[in-house]
Amino acid sequence: MTTLISCEEDFSDIATNIVDNNKFLTNQIDLEIEIEEVDLESVRADNIGTTISEYWLGVYNSGDYKKIEGSFISQLGLASNLKTKDVSPAENETVQSLKIDSTFILDQVILKLPYTATNIGFYDDRQPKFKLDSILGDTLKPVNLTVYQSETFLNSLDPNDPSQSNSFPSNYNYLQGNILSEEVFLEPRAVDTMLVVTRHHANGSTFKTEEKLEPVTGPFLAIPLQIETMKELFWDKFYDTEFSSEELFKDYFRGIIVKAQGEDGSMVPLTLLGQASVDFYYTITRQEIKEGEDVLTHKDTVPSKYSFPLAGVKNSIYAMSPATTPPPDNNFLIQGTAGTMASIKIKGVSLEKIKQEDSENPILIHQDKDSNQDGYLDLQELASIKDETNNNLGLLVNDAMLNFYVNQTVNPNSYILPQNLLLYTTDAEDSPIQLSDTYREPDYYGGNLLLDEQDNPENYSFRITDHIANVINGNSSDNNPLILKVYNPTDDPTTNGVLNINVSTYNWNPRGVTLLNNDEQSHGTKRAVLRLTYSERK
Repeated sequence: MTTLISCEEDFSDIATNIVDNNKFLTNQIDLEIEIEEVDLESVRADNIGTTISEYWLGVYNSGDYKKIEGSFISQLGLASNLKTKDVSPAENETVQSLKIDSTFILDQVILKLPYTATNIGFYDDRQPKFKLDSILGDTLKPVNLTVYQSETFLNSLDPNDPSQSNSFPSNYNYLQGNILSEEVFLEPRAVDTMLVVTRHHANGSTFKTEEKLEPVTGPFLAIPLQIETMKELFWDKFYDTEFSSEELFKDYFRGIIVKAQGEDGSMVPLTLLGQASVDFYYTITRQEIKEGEDVLTHKDTVPSKYSFPLAGVKNSIYAMSPATTPPPDNNFLIQGTAGTMASIKIKGVSLEKIKQEDSENPILIHQDKDSNQDGYLDLQELASIKDETNNNLGLLVNDAMLNFYVNQTVNPNSYILPQNLLLYTTDAEDSPIQLSDTYREPDYYGGNLLLDEQDNPENYSFRITDHIANVINGNSSDNNPLILKVYNPTDDPTTNGVLNINVSTYNWNPRGVTLLNNDEQSHGTKRAVLRLTYSERK
């Protein structure tokens, strides 16, 4: 730390930022905190200017946290080489190889949504075996899905200022058009790696083909779309102007909305990059005029498809409902997506508490620094402690640790909890920014879920030594509350070696956790408190 290095010539032993020699006194104190839940109405939910790795679909209702109905909206990309009929009949062709008549029959239209899954081996027949990742809730309770045509144009630029990027919150109200599919249910299964499509010959007979994800196989959700509606909207218009360019197509067909509704069920993350698409399965029956003949005879049958990828602007939609079970007294909730955060105010050292419990504590010699007479030495008052006989040397912060313990009664299972939380602050304009520890001391900052010896969820620890030291040594005047939230991949302060201290409002992690607050009578040594180790000149 800068504070310690600047005084290194005075130190005979520095290890893990702890000063220990006969010139300095080292002490540990607890700074009391106040915790207030922050209810979220929405978070940013679009992929404009970024890549969103997960789109959660379904309903998750644990009772302890807000119920989430996770849906999404997406534009479609334009498929290429669209064709539904021959340009000219075989009898008009003079080149033998072109004397072919093709009959195109639309068989089925499927919305294909790949699950996020892990290959865990092979079955006895050497077919790959998968495990679905990160499912929340009860997969045996089906979730109702409805697919709509969107009537809202997803503009990537701000309509009021086209020089700026647009953004969409998770509770944006999209206009719903035609129903493209209904009475379909989400029942996620790792074995759903194949779709059977009924194909149609020109003579009316049928046959079946097996369709899988390409080029990499895996489980996926297949939603049949209403064939007559999709034929009218797409198939019958392939030769029209609306399908002549990507821009015209996206203005004509503005996207699909996949909406999940229900009281309970499961939520599953989807991968909407690459293989997610609206597929038009069709069959070509070909007849030919053979050389030396003048009548058509059957040549072959070609199963085919056109794929319109889910491409362009995509947005998650989170419909949140209040939790049905209130948290226990002196507990607070942290939940991702549009759930809850917490504001952490650092009150400071309780002088009365220290007098009662440790009347010889060295910090009490500075109780006159309590300038506002509120009974606490806050960070600014601790910063005012200076040794006037030694170049105004102040307190040297060795370690600052903030712990939040998990309520193991409410949260006995670690796998459904957020695996990481983020602690951040705000700048002078009230914009969210990273604590300096996240990028200066990333190996020590923490924030990950820690387990006890029985692998039960125990606590989240944050080492914020650099942040607290900057305030106490006068390098920063930041006394804004800290904010605790569920970590999201976009919260990494460094991407491809580039530092960005701004904290975005993206959050697509639906998990929640119940934490013990700062009440000592209820929680004893597991209460939330900021533990500070410092040194000062004797």
